[in-house]
Amino acid sequence: MVLKLVAFLLVSILFACSNELDKKNTIPQETPAQKSANLFILYCASCHGEDGKLGSSGAKDLSKSTLSIAEINEILANGKNAMPPMNELLGTKENQELVVNHVLSLRK
Repeated sequence: MVLKLVAFLLVSILFACSNELDKKNTIPQETPAQKSANLFILYCASCHGEDGKLGSSGAKDLSKSTLSIAEINEILANGKNAMPPMNELLGTKENQELVVNHVLSLRK
């Protein structure tokens, strides 16, 4: 009986410790603003720059853009000049909306 009690306590302690480790090693969830910035950096910053002003390969200065949301979505879907279509890279409509919101946030 005592052996079962000791075994139960040891198992309980191990589970309690492993749960605490899981809590400490959990990666915090990204906010929508962080996710939109990360998507932009991943897929757009190489030409537009992190601040939208780089202009590499003929990319437009997004801080000066006056495009509507519909026009931005059109360019993301179909590309323009040297910019390829981004739908497949972005993967989901949510990701596309996040990138559009980030592009809008770069405006002066």
